[in-house]
Amino acid sequence: MVYDVLIIGGGVVGCAIARELSSYRLQVALLEKEGDVAEGTSKANSGVVHAGFNVKTGSLKARFNIEGANRFPAICEELGVPYRLTKKLVVAKDRSELPYLEKLLEQGNRNGSRGLSIIAGGAIQAIEPDVRGEFALYSERTGVIAPTEFTIALAEVAHANGVEFRFNSEVKTIKRMGSVYQVAAADGSVYSASIVINSAGLYSDRILSMVEEHDRSIHPCRGEYFVLDRVGETFLRTAVYPVPPADGRGLGIHLTPTTEGNIIIGPSAEYIDDRDDLATTKSVMDTLKREAIELMPKLKDVAFIRSYAGIRPKLFVAGGSSIFEDFIIEESRANPGFISLIGIESPGLTSAPAIAEYVTEQFVAPKKTLIRNPAASTTRPAPRRIADMDAEELAAAYRSDPAFGEIVCRCNHVSKAEIEAALENPLGARTLSAVKKRTHAMMGRCQSGFCLPKILEIMIEEYGMDPGSVVFNAPDSKVVIGYEA
Repeated sequence: MVYDVLIIGGGVVGCAIARELSSYRLQVALLEKEGDVAEGTSKANSGVVHAGFNVKTGSLKARFNIEGANRFPAICEELGVPYRLTKKLVVAKDRSELPYLEKLLEQGNRNGSRGLSIIAGGAIQAIEPDVRGEFALYSERTGVIAPTEFTIALAEVAHANGVEFRFNSEVKTIKRMGSVYQVAAADGSVYSASIVINSAGLYSDRILSMVEEHDRSIHPCRGEYFVLDRVGETFLRTAVYPVPPADGRGLGIHLTPTTEGNIIIGPSAEYIDDRDDLATTKSVMDTLKREAIELMPKLKDVAFIRSYAGIRPKLFVAGGSSIFEDFIIEESRANPGFISLIGIESPGLTSAPAIAEYVTEQFVAPKKTLIRNPAASTTRPAPRRIADMDAEELAAAYRSDPAFGEIVCRCNHVSKAEIEAALENPLGARTLSAVKKRTHAMMGRCQSGFCLPKILEIMIEEYGMDPGSVVFNAPDSKVVIGYEA
């Protein structure tokens, strides 16, 4: 068959586009090289819904940031995804850094970001008593979400409306055959479509190179993070950023509360050569700790339970002489119907819903008659999690399914019923990463020391999976080594 639209890339933007298109009577498929959605940049970020004051006025980033941020509370409610209005402080340690805050305030006002003000001294301590700083830009419209949950929810709605998801389908070649593109995947499958949307994130420049020569170049920028153990809700209620380094390499070390009660510290910013190098390094970890404790001294008393890294797709143009400051979202002039989204980094998560609508209206609608599908849904019920249940709700859940009474993950209070629901997810992903993202098992203090054997037992004994076939995410990430049937 010839699809109306083929999306390459199962990150948050690709899945947002899939959900948007699924509202219409179109044949749509999405190809993802990993074993599930949200396995790349969308998985490894802070989950901040930005208020829109830190992006250049007049840019696509500014436009989509503001539009997306305004929609997030309602979208998260539709998708059954937690949204937390944390607000944000950008902290200046002394008066010398105050001009930067004033610049952000002016830019934010021009962009249409609301709820911004500059505060000082006691006003900062009234919001976060343990944060050190003389002045701060206060944003009342900043929030946080769990980015993997959000991406999964977008994909599940799209799938329920008929979008086909093909995992472990790395694109190898793209050929234009008249008005149709033939896209060949690593497993030998070939997909035909009249419109191709290149939303491949870190690899978007390479995907574009399969159809034409161009001057867009992605340079991977690795950001390392620390995850702190769960703390009380009052420990840190607000996202806290410092005035960023003068070299412009990043926004400084963030302190970000999560929807799960942890605190994330990071990211760092380091340009690297390998787009898949997700290593964390001792020198960066030491720096993260030191700078975080300088900003909020009581963090030294909280356990650091995990480190991880994500890679941002920094866009360079014209031979890589400078960083391009905006998203590139464009249709190829030489190859009509081939749409590329390149350099979609922060605030890409916040911008995703607005980008999806823009791509649909600007590039798909002129080529396809968009007829609303009356059977399409935009909503998804929230997953049932015992961590969110009171005693009465838990008792009712247990009566309906005794597996809700069997604890698999003690740290994050995840039941066997939730593990089973994750393994039976609508997208068909059956990896440890798929279970982890959907349940938060393996993400607590013991970092899977207790629950991993139990999850493997469920996968092998109850779902008939061969131990040698269990992977973390990609086909080469086997969990059980040396197994022989």
